[in-house]
Amino acid sequence: MTPTETPSSPARPGRPREASVDQRLQASVLKLLRDRGPGAVTMDRVTSTSGVAKTSIYRRYPNRGALLTAVLAQAIGAPDVPREGTVRDKIRFALEQAWHQMGTVLGPGGLAALVGNTDPEFTELFRAALQPYVDTLVSRIRDDVDAGALRPGLDAEGIVSLMVGAYLGELVRRGTVAPEWMDRTLELLWLLMAPPPQAE
Repeated sequence: MTPTETPSSPARPGRPREASVDQRLQASVLKLLRDRGPGAVTMDRVTSTSGVAKTSIYRRYPNRGALLTAVLAQAIGAPDVPREGTVRDKIRFALEQAWHQMGTVLGPGGLAALVGNTDPEFTELFRAALQPYVDTLVSRIRDDVDAGALRPGLDAEGIVSLMVGAYLGELVRRGTVAPEWMDRTLELLWLLMAPPPQAE
């Protein structure tokens, strides 16, 4: 061992522990958000539910907003629409991902706060975290329009809003979103999106 080396430097033992802390924080924030809404996401509650010391949280995130921003961005991610398969298959995949944001990331607590705008700070944070996802999805739809795989002049941003709205509308009407509603929504969207039949 040279004088500049230390027994701990090659292994970097802190890294797995750091990753575990981040995972615990994300799981805690998302559970609080889904079950009780964004108002329940406080530093004190995150500390008690995650088991991570408050000092460790503040070393990573200076405030609640920064913590929520990081967790939402990680949970939402970017749409991973496959390049292979039919255009209709890709639309279904995108629809499933959009609904994942509503049902899995936000859950009942987050959705209620978003629809009622009961926590304006959270509403803005969620919209900001969702924007890269929306931008990527809109770009993919426009690419398919340019390639002639979707109807010319299709309003890509409007379609993305319909994807989200179909979930929210059914939830408001019935209190739950049944699995078969996905196929019914896809049928309705496809009527708007399908390219015109080729003249023979």
